[in-house]
Amino acid sequence: MTEAEALIRGRVEDLVAALRAKDIDGVMSLFAPNIVSFDIAPQFGALRYVGADNKRRAWQEAFATFTGPFDYEVHELNVTTEGELALVHSLNHVKLTQASGQVTELWLRWTACLRRMDGVWLVVHDHVSVPADLEHGQAVLNLTP
Repeated sequence: MTEAEALIRGRVEDLVAALRAKDIDGVMSLFAPNIVSFDIAPQFGALRYVGADNKRRAWQEAFATFTGPFDYEVHELNVTTEGELALVHSLNHVKLTQASGQVTELWLRWTACLRRMDGVWLVVHDHVSVPADLEHGQAVLNLTP
């Protein structure tokens, strides 16, 4: 494992810890100010959103919706680096609880591009998705690896 890969894996571990703790500043420490995000939820009625402020708002909305435990696991993390750029992808399992006690549990696909900026690896683009049943126009939420 290269030094860059080890640093990036550490950054992803920090992200997971921050998500579980609902630590918005910890979560945001992974994202570049100019991030472009294609996220799973159509936040703000858009196909994508740009900028760390919008990414912060999306996570704040998620934490407000799921007020109970926020369990997040990264599986099969793959890291590829080339100079100042890196590509990561993984299968992520989430189990989230709303105030009502309703639990949402599913697997997500995550891909991110990171850039080393002032010595720190930051996500400049990410994409979170679930498979889709195109015939019926619905997300497929019951698949597991």
